[in-house]
Amino acid sequence: MKKYMIHPLKTIGQGLPLWMRMTARLPFLFLFAADALTSGRSRRMAGPPSKCRSLSVIIPTLNEEQNIVRCIRSVSGNRCACEIIVVDAGSGDQTRKLAQEAGARVIVLAKPLDAGGGRGGQIHAGIQAACGDVAAILHADAIAQKGIFDRMIVALNRNPEIIGGSAGCRFDSPKFRFRLLELANDFRAAFLKISFGDQIQFFRRQPVVDRGLFPAIPLMEDVELSIRLHRLGKQTFLFGGALVSIRRWEKAGFHNALWVIGHVCEYLIRRLWSAPDTVALYKKYYKNK
Repeated sequence: MKKYMIHPLKTIGQGLPLWMRMTARLPFLFLFAADALTSGRSRRMAGPPSKCRSLSVIIPTLNEEQNIVRCIRSVSGNRCACEIIVVDAGSGDQTRKLAQEAGARVIVLAKPLDAGGGRGGQIHAGIQAACGDVAAILHADAIAQKGIFDRMIVALNRNPEIIGGSAGCRFDSPKFRFRLLELANDFRAAFLKISFGDQIQFFRRQPVVDRGLFPAIPLMEDVELSIRLHRLGKQTFLFGGALVSIRRWEKAGFHNALWVIGHVCEYLIRRLWSAPDTVALYKKYYKNK
C-alpha cells in the first residue's frame, strides 16, 4: 500500500491524488472558523445603518490591458453602481488609458510594499476616494455577472445587521477540478465567512472607513478584511457573482490551490500572537510563483 507523508505547509498536496488534495483543505477550514470566532466578538455598528443607495466598484490593477475593458463593461447594467475606480500600481502597458476610455476614474498608487503599496494599499486608496454607500472589490481578470451589485444593495437593505459579505465565483474552464475548487470556495465564504478577493467582497463603506478597518497590506488583505468585518456585524454570501479567469492556475499549476491555503494558514497562525509581516509573506509567496 502506498504511504503518504505529512509535508510542511509549502509542499502540502504535492504527489497526492486530487481527492486527497481537496480533503487537505478541511483542517484549514476549521482554522478559519476558529480565528473568525475569536476575533469577531468585539465591536458592532453604532446604531442602525442608513439605507444603501449607491455602490462604488474598486478595481486594483497592474498591467491588465488584456482584461480591464471587459471587466469595466461588466459593471454596466447595475443601476446602483455610481462609479468605477481603477487604482493602478504603475502599469507599464495601456491599462490606465484603456480604463479611462471605458469610463472609469483612474488613480495611480505606486508605493513600496512597506509604505502602503501592493494590492491592499491600492484598494484602501480606492475606498478612501469613493463616494458610494457600499464599496465592492472586483479583480481585473473577473467579469461581474449582470445585476450582482444591485443584489448586494438589496441584501444590505433587507438586513441592517449585515455589514457586508462576498459573492461566489465561477472559473472560465469546463474542467471538473475547477468545479471542485468553486465548491470549496463557496463553502468557505458561505459558512465560515472568510472570502478571497476573486469572490467580489463588498461592505458598507462608511463604517469601515470611520474605523480604519481596511488593511493596506500587500498580501492577505482579503482574508484580513473578512476577519475584521466580523467586528462590525454579520456577513452574507451571494451565490453566483463573477466569472474568473483561470490564468493564475494555468501559470502556477492547480496544486497552487493548496499552496495558497498553506500560506493563509501560516498567516492566521502568526496572527494569533502578533501582526504578521505581510511584506515578508508577500516576498515568500511570489518568490515561489
